[in-house]
Amino acid sequence: MNVKEQNFDREQWKRYLSEQRIDAAGRMKREQRQLFLGAEALLNRSLELEGIPVSLPAVYARNPHGKPFLTAVPDLYVNWTHSGTYVLCALADHEVGIDIQCAKQEPKDSLVNRVLQPEEMLFYNRTDRERKTRLFYEYWTLKESYLKALGTGFHTSLNTFFIQMEGMYPEIVQRDGKSAYTVRILDFAEEEYAAAFCMEGQYEDMEKYAKIKYIVI
Repeated sequence: MNVKEQNFDREQWKRYLSEQRIDAAGRMKREQRQLFLGAEALLNRSLELEGIPVSLPAVYARNPHGKPFLTAVPDLYVNWTHSGTYVLCALADHEVGIDIQCAKQEPKDSLVNRVLQPEEMLFYNRTDRERKTRLFYEYWTLKESYLKALGTGFHTSLNTFFIQMEGMYPEIVQRDGKSAYTVRILDFAEEEYAAAFCMEGQYEDMEKYAKIKYIVI
């Protein structure tokens, strides 16, 4: 959802927004408020469109690292993200993470060196200069979606895994090899954004499981 032109004070949004969210948004600047309200609105609209049996706006809590979960539907996993003027939401029957980043600004070398692992730097350094900025943000969104799927965020060190980009699809390689997660780069509507999601489990044909919908209201 592009929140830039949305008016979340309109009657049509009331059933998708909690009073707590609205109150908290009142202390924010407009750009931040739009994203903050848009994330909850998109979550609840998505639940409605998928026919999830839960009262709206859905009640959710957070784990010790901040990952949200629905208190009334424990076997449904949710995650959301925002950047620029867009919010994305993921619903899944396994642990899931999703991330979006505005990919216009060229990253500083210090950031690249901090984020990318040695295995990733080999591929990154072989990449044409005009492609490097986009590639960095693809790495970033893939990494963050994985950390969000884990439910730990950056409490998990970036040194514990790396992303293999050479195949048909990117792959998460865990250094301890404990469990499997599948990641995908999302085909997003705006080229200046990079987006990715991650789901617990190994899926040879993720596209059969993950459906992308752009919600128009």
